[in-house]
Amino acid sequence: MEVDRSRRGLLKFLAGLGLGAGFAEVYERLYNMPLLERMFRDEINYWVNEYNSARESLDKLIRQYNSIKESLSECIDKYTSMEEAIYRIDELERESNSAILLYMERMDEAVERLRKTIEKYRMILGDEKVSFESSTLKVLEDLKITKEKLLKVLPYFPLIKNLSWRPTRIVNDKIYSLNVSLEVISPLNTLTEVEVKLIPVEYDYFITDYGMRREDYHLAFPPEEIREARLNPRGLEREVFNIEFRDIIGGREYEVLVLVRDSAGNEKIEKIKTPYIRQYENIAPLDDITVVVPYYLWYRRDLSNWRDGHKYMPLLGEYRSDDLLVMSKHIDWATGHGIDVFAVSWTGYEGGDPKYFDDNLKLLFNNTLSKHVKIAILYESPGRLKTTNNPLAPWEKDLSDPENLKILLTDFKYISKTYFQRENYFKIQNRPFVYMYDSAAFIGDVKTAIEKLRENIKVSGYDVYLVSDHIHPYVMPGDNKEWEARAESFDGITSWLGGYSVEGKYLGGSYEAQLEILYSKWGKWVEENQKKLFPYITPEFDNRYVKWGSQKSIPLERSTILFEKRLETALQHAKTSRVILIGTWNDFFESTTLEPTREYESTYLNLLKKMLEKYRSG
Repeated sequence: MEVDRSRRGLLKFLAGLGLGAGFAEVYERLYNMPLLERMFRDEINYWVNEYNSARESLDKLIRQYNSIKESLSECIDKYTSMEEAIYRIDELERESNSAILLYMERMDEAVERLRKTIEKYRMILGDEKVSFESSTLKVLEDLKITKEKLLKVLPYFPLIKNLSWRPTRIVNDKIYSLNVSLEVISPLNTLTEVEVKLIPVEYDYFITDYGMRREDYHLAFPPEEIREARLNPRGLEREVFNIEFRDIIGGREYEVLVLVRDSAGNEKIEKIKTPYIRQYENIAPLDDITVVVPYYLWYRRDLSNWRDGHKYMPLLGEYRSDDLLVMSKHIDWATGHGIDVFAVSWTGYEGGDPKYFDDNLKLLFNNTLSKHVKIAILYESPGRLKTTNNPLAPWEKDLSDPENLKILLTDFKYISKTYFQRENYFKIQNRPFVYMYDSAAFIGDVKTAIEKLRENIKVSGYDVYLVSDHIHPYVMPGDNKEWEARAESFDGITSWLGGYSVEGKYLGGSYEAQLEILYSKWGKWVEENQKKLFPYITPEFDNRYVKWGSQKSIPLERSTILFEKRLETALQHAKTSRVILIGTWNDFFESTTLEPTREYESTYLNLLKKMLEKYRSG
């Protein structure tokens, strides 16, 4: 009876290996040899039982592997599709689970002893036993491949998948809370620990590379503690976790770090980084006044404008204009205090280098915060068009000159095709806004040149809105018909910085009085000519390197009291356009800046915010 049970058990095992009826017949012949069959059966049964015992334990792991095969292969493909991952597989493999190794060793031992047993009886039993050996080796080889698969995937466990974050509370584009979600797969060992950290990114290079003072660092990047959350796994093979972090301070990027451990001591860490998260709410769209500030992308290391000199040191230090973090900080500060539009200088004065400014402008448009700010072109005509070299007026640019006209048409055709279609390009009456700096210095057939410019752009499908700086303290409406005729070629007019005086002489005796006179008189002119007035003021002007005759220019001083008065004047005269222009964001050479500095920090931004809130509530 015992022999029959052993016999049936062995035949069942052999059938399970897929050896078929042919082998069963051979075995039956062998079974009828009394002494030999007893010895062979005992040895075979022993090692088969040893093998089956180890295999049963391993089968459980194989079933677990198969159950997650689809999701796992997706993850492995993601890694192995990366060239470096192919070479990292070996170094990623660590000491396997002790139980798995034990089962593998027991199976290997059983296989080896089965092989020796078969070889020992081979000469006695005949060559028919070769079929047994061949079939057995094939099955064992398949099992070996499966074992290797398990050993290969073991280093991936516990597996972190779908690590992501999403904002859960946003007020005026400012993220106050965010949710981190992730999935952990741990089929081989019980998951014991899940830890999630939200780590504020620090930027030491502002101190080491840009010269920011360490004591000023917290003014630009407000201090914030690392947040930690420890989650309790439920012991499942696949678990999804969610954690919310509240009261985000912002003003930087954040790193999300996840650490998981299992009962065998295996550990995995995954990281992702958020884009820049605002410190300030975007209040710019909350009022019906559009604030435009000129913005310069000319600061760089190889040909640095910082060497030209500057009265104030930016809070960020002597930064690079192509630093995306600097751009993010500028957008955050500006829109957080009511500035709607950066009128970006194209192309500045560095030899009229379009490519440099163009590359940086594209970076600005592609910044993660660019959707929070409008961007327009400040066309720098002195950096593009040649002058007449008239000793009495060396700044004049003749638009009747074919060379100047060609440059103008080529530039605007490129600008229209490259930027006007951008969603956040600033428009008035659905027309792309361009401020043509120093267009008051255009002479010749200005009307025809501007008409050709408009026609050239319309081919691309755009009707441009052009603003000139024809408002000037030395020319009032009625004084110069030719001047007014040239101004009529544009859609709106302004006065660069409100008509500063290098001599320190202003209409009415002061810069503030001059602003009122200019915008009152030209305000009537725009109404009569169906144009729009864009009042322009500045917090300061100090060109320390320009001489007027034998004397240096007299600076227009910075004052919080006077800045409020200037703002009040600008707001009162923006009735037709609902647009005002202020100083510059970052022309530190002439000190017309609103950007926070060591000396005045965010004082002038705070004043602007206060005045806009007052104007909105009034």
